[in-house]
Amino acid sequence: MGDYSYLPQQLEEHFAAHNRNNLDFIELNPLLSCLICFPIEKQSSRQFQDFWNWFLNKHSAETYTTYTTYYFDQAYFEDNFEERNNSINQLLYSIIFEQQPPDFEYLNHQIHIWIAAHQSTVILLETEKESYQTALIFDPFLSKSEHSTQTVTSKPMAQDPIQVNILAALQGIQTALGQRNNTPLPLFRGDAQDPIKWLDDFEKTATANQYDDKYKFQIIGGYLQGSPAIWFSQETNAGAQQRIVK
Repeated sequence: MGDYSYLPQQLEEHFAAHNRNNLDFIELNPLLSCLICFPIEKQSSRQFQDFWNWFLNKHSAETYTTYTTYYFDQAYFEDNFEERNNSINQLLYSIIFEQQPPDFEYLNHQIHIWIAAHQSTVILLETEKESYQTALIFDPFLSKSEHSTQTVTSKPMAQDPIQVNILAALQGIQTALGQRNNTPLPLFRGDAQDPIKWLDDFEKTATANQYDDKYKFQIIGGYLQGSPAIWFSQETNAGAQQRIVK
């Protein structure tokens, strides 16, 4: 699938061509992430707005183009797994990030899960008679207690049906991706949390879920929050002096 490491240089060359008005170079080297070439032409869907609010905060995304909204809608409403997978790949190449993002294979996996969870939640909410207002950031990777702090309900609603349907959606997606998440992985937020105990718990849970070392390295950043997440992102960046690599 590739990664983001080579794109900053392409962006620099592409925008330099815009400054020189070098249309021949631009035509021969199009970039889906260029807002000059592909400006946002219409109001994005509510589903995309929910996605972008989550992705922007979760993965340090900076800008998107009309192609981002196009490929997101293609992925969101596509039932065929391979077709959805291809649309997500194109979507990732249409985004500019503030800093080196995780491997695109990992991001692709995360977006598959987000879409499945979001669709399950929306379907259930539409059947509820109680008035319900979703959070500004829909994040299926948060725990129940964490998500409740970002959700406003005018009337209490049962959580069990949502959890059951989201779990079923996640299991279906993860089976298709060749990975299982039978036991939820623990989060590490730093502060007074014991890093050795957390890492031991992470290893035990990952082993129980039959994750290999390569996959564990790809996903571990997604289970860090706050200052640990910032540190991990910096130390795995391609430009880090003592870069952490698998």
